[in-house]
Amino acid sequence: MLRVLTAMIGACISASIGQILVRRGMLQMGELSGWSPRYLVAYFWHALTNPWVIAGTVGNALFYFLFLAVLSWSEVSVALPLTALEYVIAAVLGIVFLKEPVPPLRWAGIALVIAGVLLISLDRQAQVRAGQSQVRAGQPPARAEHASPPAGEAAMPRPVLPPAGSGPG
Repeated sequence: MLRVLTAMIGACISASIGQILVRRGMLQMGELSGWSPRYLVAYFWHALTNPWVIAGTVGNALFYFLFLAVLSWSEVSVALPLTALEYVIAAVLGIVFLKEPVPPLRWAGIALVIAGVLLISLDRQAQVRAGQSQVRAGQPPARAEHASPPAGEAAMPRPVLPPAGSGPG
């Protein structure tokens, strides 16, 4: 669970920074005010070539890659709620870097979401402990970390990666 939590904290930090950077770029762009195809193409082309938007997109991509790693280690019902940590990080970064106000009611909502994440985390830890005590008692665990695929589904083959440093050149 430590590697899942560590990777998700890193993922949420990178996503939050990415969102702040994209927002900064979009503030430079101005408000989307037209819907004609020609206007939309020009507007989004300028947005996609804005350095702040590009940097923010890199942050969001880093989030996605870390999230993929977490999904390889954990159930989606554990991994997905952990993305809510991004709400706290983004709110703080929005206050600091964009000078955006975050009213008390919004903080209360963020606190409720984080409380839900903590409950899910505690439930997962209880399940792990229950599985470990069953193994000590000679019983198979209730659910293995990497269970077999459901009936009727074939297991995906693992990719074969070359050893580090054995690339061309």
